[in-house]
Amino acid sequence: MNIVIVERSDAGGAPAERFRTDVQPLPDGSGLEMRVTVAAIAEPGQGRLEIGEEVGIDAGVGCQILTEVEVAGVAPEVTGTKQLQRALAADGDARPVIFVSGYIRPDVSLRALQLFLRKNSRLNRLPDYVIVEGPLAGGHLGFGMDWAKYDLRTITNEILDYLRAEQLAIPIIPAGGIFTGSDAVSYLEAGAAAVQVATRFTVTRECGLPENVKQEYFKAAEDEIEVNMISPTGYPMRMLKGSPAIGAGNRPNCEAYGYLLDGSGNCAYIAAYNREVLAHPEAKNVAVPDKTCLCTHMRNFDCWTCGHYTFRLKDTSTRLADGSYRLLTAEHVFQDYRYSTDGNISLPA
Repeated sequence: MNIVIVERSDAGGAPAERFRTDVQPLPDGSGLEMRVTVAAIAEPGQGRLEIGEEVGIDAGVGCQILTEVEVAGVAPEVTGTKQLQRALAADGDARPVIFVSGYIRPDVSLRALQLFLRKNSRLNRLPDYVIVEGPLAGGHLGFGMDWAKYDLRTITNEILDYLRAEQLAIPIIPAGGIFTGSDAVSYLEAGAAAVQVATRFTVTRECGLPENVKQEYFKAAEDEIEVNMISPTGYPMRMLKGSPAIGAGNRPNCEAYGYLLDGSGNCAYIAAYNREVLAHPEAKNVAVPDKTCLCTHMRNFDCWTCGHYTFRLKDTSTRLADGSYRLLTAEHVFQDYRYSTDGNISLPA
């Protein structure tokens, strides 16, 4: 398997190369696939790999375990099962430090469920339910930036067919992009036990979002919704393009608001913020275009995550004299899911 260097950044004063790779099958015959991200931090004086240069990695057996990494002829062992793993040279010399992460692709959700059931069979108990979240959900996605290739209904039907064939009574709950009562009924008729919905409830009086944010959701156009990679978790995230969190350069507030760390104990936003501070030493304020401080912005309601169909919310309400949209009640939305037919949406009285 080959990976190609795509960018560089500085972390902790050491030069860093960041890599990406195409999806590759795991060599264990399971049919699972893994997307791998590798960052090699070279020690001073060790030289640097060139952008575009290919290096090899050898993926080992397991869902989220890489057993060996090779960068510039150095292949330290990688151990542990955390999503982000650190490989350090055993003899303490100045060889590079390698970070490796991977995740199972969402189009193999069924195989992931099969692995989970097999691994937990010793418990002699099935899951109470399984939520199948599709690519149109809001906030963090369990998909890559190729999320548009995948379809919740296809994934759900594949899982339902498997459970029927194996006579496993596990309730399945689809989620992500279920906007009308007709959408919900179609999943229930296909065999789902329930549906999980959220977007339409974000503009209800009972929702805890500030009213001005609810109005932003109402006003959003389809082209004002994006999936980006600014989350320090490394997962794609769907949000409104106008979110104040995008491009903000606030000082990290981890101590005050909590920590959002990767498997190595680092925060990608802190690294990005420090990079911008070093690049603009005279600036009173900096902008961080590629990452955001979720700890701060989620707390302040400035990271406006949303579902794919948020642009349709304006069609679920009426406008008031001042141009704003009428907030709904949770009861109204719930009853509309229960009783609406033919893809229709009931407007508030």
